[in-house]
Amino acid sequence: MKDKNEKIDYKTLNEVLRSGNILLKIFLTVSILSIIVLIIYLLDATSVLVTIGHVLGILSPLFIGLFLAWLLEPAINYFVKNKVNRKLATVVVYLILIFLIILILALIVPEFISQLNELIKKIPDFLASINNFIDDLFQNFSSGDFDLTGMKDNLIKSINDYVNNLTSNNLTGVVDKVGSSIKTLMDIFLGLLIAFYLSLDFRKVNKYLNIIVPKKYHEELNEIKHSLNEMLRSYVNGTLLSCLFVMILSLIGFLIAGISSPLLFAIFCAITNIIPYFGPYIGGIPVVIVGFAINPVTGIICLITVVLVQFLEGNILHPLIVGKAVSLHPITMMLSLLVFQYFFGILGMILAAPIVATLKILYNFLENKYHFMNKITN
Repeated sequence: MKDKNEKIDYKTLNEVLRSGNILLKIFLTVSILSIIVLIIYLLDATSVLVTIGHVLGILSPLFIGLFLAWLLEPAINYFVKNKVNRKLATVVVYLILIFLIILILALIVPEFISQLNELIKKIPDFLASINNFIDDLFQNFSSGDFDLTGMKDNLIKSINDYVNNLTSNNLTGVVDKVGSSIKTLMDIFLGLLIAFYLSLDFRKVNKYLNIIVPKKYHEELNEIKHSLNEMLRSYVNGTLLSCLFVMILSLIGFLIAGISSPLLFAIFCAITNIIPYFGPYIGGIPVVIVGFAINPVTGIICLITVVLVQFLEGNILHPLIVGKAVSLHPITMMLSLLVFQYFFGILGMILAAPIVATLKILYNFLENKYHFMNKITN
């Protein structure tokens, strides 16, 4: 007979079961990521990814067109709901888009080129300031026991070689890149045309999807499309708003610092901000280095600006807008960034969040429908 004092601690038992379930989910997540990495590695080793990349490059105008048509659909629907003919609404929306593109290019591109030229002209002065700064730094830390002259010379040589090569490539590679720039512009132009014709009756895209998928799965298909549409639209809108926020605040801070080419560095910070976690540091390092090359006060103001802007964006704006859309754990996001960067470079890092979030939505849908985890744990 059991002692009356011996009682089952259900609270502890539930915590153990809950912890075991969490560990099992983590194990399954790591296993799935490992399988995905293995598949991508095998595709890369067999040059299948290269072939896929060429095919996607050829079809890039189609993807640009689909993306633009999907992005502008709410604006067109707004006019349609206000009793405007869809064809007329499509023409109006695309004319507004073209006008905004021309306006932005007219306002930013000349200033951007001017500041870039100004920055290139000042590179020798920046290099001299950086060399003096490093020289003073090593002199302060040097002692009789340690000779840091070799390390200092190697560091200065590495910085000078990198900057000179970068400048040389920028100046001599302009002609070589004209052809690829023209192709990119042609792809964008064709994508804009495709988007326009798709927008004239965007509902046909949904009809084609419904034709491909058997009728008995239409309800599930519509549910998945709705979830993906909400997530992707929130992610794109949030990312654009976040980048605008970073650009404006960074520009104000860099103007206060008195740094050369503030707009150039602010735009660079905004563009790199598209990359989660790593992007803010990629965008902030150059301006801080240039700031310290001018004088310590300018460098400190630039550093404070970068840290403050990224703190506000990363802890307030990003969680509220972008983070809520993808709802991915930071560890999952960082692993995804590392994997996608390894195989696909910077573009992979930009696309990692929406792709992994899409996979998560598909997994959650299948889990809610078929309850894989319950079957495994039971």
